[in-house]
Amino acid sequence: MAIKSTDTGTVSRTIAVLRAIAEAEGNVQIKTLSDLLSLPPSTVHRLLELLAKTGMIERDGSARSYGVGREFFRLSSLVTSRHSLTTIAQPLLREVVEKCNETAYLGIYLPRERKMMFADNCESSHSLGYRVRKNEPLSLLTGGSGLSILAYLPKEDIDRAYEDSRDDALARKAVPSRKNLESELAKVRAQGYALTFGKRISGAVGIFSPVFAMQGEVIGCLGCTIPEQRYKKSLLPVLSRTICRLSGDLSRALGYQKKLRA
Repeated sequence: MAIKSTDTGTVSRTIAVLRAIAEAEGNVQIKTLSDLLSLPPSTVHRLLELLAKTGMIERDGSARSYGVGREFFRLSSLVTSRHSLTTIAQPLLREVVEKCNETAYLGIYLPRERKMMFADNCESSHSLGYRVRKNEPLSLLTGGSGLSILAYLPKEDIDRAYEDSRDDALARKAVPSRKNLESELAKVRAQGYALTFGKRISGAVGIFSPVFAMQGEVIGCLGCTIPEQRYKKSLLPVLSRTICRLSGDLSRALGYQKKLRA
């Protein structure tokens, strides 16, 4: 997280200090910030003083350490209350379309039903494509969107989702056995995304990567669908890198800090 040589301005350095404090588990001291950001202690102290004057950070005098200030909390609460997940995700969906020119989707996990639904999308410029209905609960066993979520659920939830699918002919066709399902999920976890062919919609290729919330729980997925006749294996490196990077960006925007596969 060291400051890049090009980020020499006061604004860039101040934001870096504020970000480091926000991501820290508890208050931090000047030396810790200095080491983390590769900045002189005197520079860090000056930036901390600037932030303290605005209420963005506060000093614990007894410990000589710094933590998030009340003004930062106020602004964070305003942003959280006024902006939905779909609002945050929309620019990332547009970037998927810009990079890949395929329709991009945001999927949301429904924990009570152990299903998922599509909450938002961004259309590509192609006249030929697949459209899915939004806000309709779907099995986690069908399609890359569902599998990318299912792979990161606790084992008991995976078992329940599998049992729930016993009466779902499409799900049973997509994943014929529990052993087959575990093999699919292990592959998703290993590569960081799910790639499926015709599992939910005949002739459609789906590539999706999971989205995580602050505490590390999977809450959805981000990815795209492509008509099989337009898909080529040579496209996979760009598609997978783009989808994994942007799902990681969305997770980080939600407060998730663990390093994601890219």
